[in-house]
Amino acid sequence: METQQEGNTVVVKLSDGDDLFPSLEAAARKHQIESGSVLWGIGMLQDFEIGYFGPKGYEKTVFADRHELLALHGSIAMGADPKLHLHTALGRRDHGAIGGHLFRARTAVVNEIQLARFDSIALNRRFNEKTGMRELVLD
Repeated sequence: METQQEGNTVVVKLSDGDDLFPSLEAAARKHQIESGSVLWGIGMLQDFEIGYFGPKGYEKTVFADRHELLALHGSIAMGADPKLHLHTALGRRDHGAIGGHLFRARTAVVNEIQLARFDSIALNRRFNEKTGMRELVLD
C-alpha cells in the first residue's frame, strides 16, 4: 500500500492481492481520518462479496474472478462498526455491470482510491430496529 496526503485528501494505491478493507482502515489510521469519505476508486477487484439489502437482510453473492472496479465510494467512521460502509459498481468481461454493498474484496492488479478527511463532522453508527441496519449518525 502506498499513500500520499495533501490537505484533507489522501490518495491510496493498492497492489495485486492487497486486502481492501484492512488496507483502507490502515490508510485512515496513518492519516488520522476518524471520519471521512471514500470519494472514488478505480482498478480491479477479485475475491469479493457484494450484497443487496432485501426485506430479510442482505442477499450476498461471492465472486472469485476479476472484475473492473468502475466505482467505489462510501463513508469512513473509524470509531464505529462497521468502520467502512462501501458501495461499488464492477464491470464484467462481457461489459455488463454488477454492483451493491461491498463486504470484502482483494485488489486485482491495482487500485487507486481517494479518501477525504472531515475535521468537524463526526460520523458514528447506531442500529435502527425499524430498518435493521447500523445507520450513520452525525455526532
